[in-house]
Amino acid sequence: MKKILFFLLATALFFSCERPEQPVQEEPLALTLSTDSVLCLPIYKDLPALELAWTAGTNHGTGSAISYTIEMDTVGADFAGGLKWEIGRTANRTLVLGHKQLADTLALTYPDIPEGQFTSFEWRVRAKVLMSGEEQVSEPQTVRMAWRAAMLTDLYLVGDATPNGWNLGRATPMIIDMTTLSSFSWTGQMHKGEFKFLLTDSTWLPCYVRDTLDENKMIYRPTEETYPDMKWYIPKTGNYRIEADVEALTMTVTYLGGEAYSHVYMIGDATPGGWSWDNITELQHPEANIFTYQGMLSAGELKFPTELKSDWSGEMLYAPTPDCAPTENGTFEARTGGADNKWRITVPGQYQIRINFNDTTISFVKL
Repeated sequence: MKKILFFLLATALFFSCERPEQPVQEEPLALTLSTDSVLCLPIYKDLPALELAWTAGTNHGTGSAISYTIEMDTVGADFAGGLKWEIGRTANRTLVLGHKQLADTLALTYPDIPEGQFTSFEWRVRAKVLMSGEEQVSEPQTVRMAWRAAMLTDLYLVGDATPNGWNLGRATPMIIDMTTLSSFSWTGQMHKGEFKFLLTDSTWLPCYVRDTLDENKMIYRPTEETYPDMKWYIPKTGNYRIEADVEALTMTVTYLGGEAYSHVYMIGDATPGGWSWDNITELQHPEANIFTYQGMLSAGELKFPTELKSDWSGEMLYAPTPDCAPTENGTFEARTGGADNKWRITVPGQYQIRINFNDTTISFVKL
């Protein structure tokens, strides 16, 4: 089996190394790996999973060509088994292994290693001076590798833009397209804020994050060191359709309009319920994107939660400045976190409040 696999890999990967006669420099032989941890997923096909690059080594000024061999085995095996890639003579000292190729290699060569289990492997490069037969061997480099054969069946949304915020155990499941088996979608109300994709609702990694240059591209992030924790941003609350393709690594967000919110509350010592979440006051909702309140306000502060999150982690409507005086033509900021700016009522009495999400205005009228 290993001989057959070696032949297939040598044939499939031969294209990655050109083979002209090369001018050899006088330098120590050394190997560099593109990462120290990789999860190989066949659905990514030829997308690079691991890239190797090595220095030329030396022919001691003889002018002889040098032939290279890449070796891989589990840590501690001392390269007694494993696999060898006969690269031969080349001036392009790089080798790129795709996700499917490396996943197949791991599965067939190491059948006793369970799927999904990370195992430490060593890689090294061996250089042979063809004229003299002298061999040089680089210092081994270590990388953790695992493979996973099955297609993804679950994908989740998480973030303060999603219905359940950053609550890992309540991450929002998406719907898989049973035709493509790689596309997922979700339609519903999103809040102003950030989000990303999880593969499970029990662990933060691996995940999919936003490409730093292209917001419609996803990056697979198996470890914290692999890639920055970039997220997508929803600019305003409303109804959205989120679509993600884990094979093409693409993502689209479509704004569907609709109401910004279905509930708005007010809380604070100026309100009838004070600072109690159990006695919080809900505003009336007479028409789309309009919320109103008419009743008593005491001297004190108030702000407007849009979610019933008693840990204060939910989105709220904040005043534009601290201790903001209520006016008939004020504005508000809908956000999660940040400066805790509230409105301050200095004259108690009967008030009429009107919040308009269409133009982000708020009106206080003392009756």
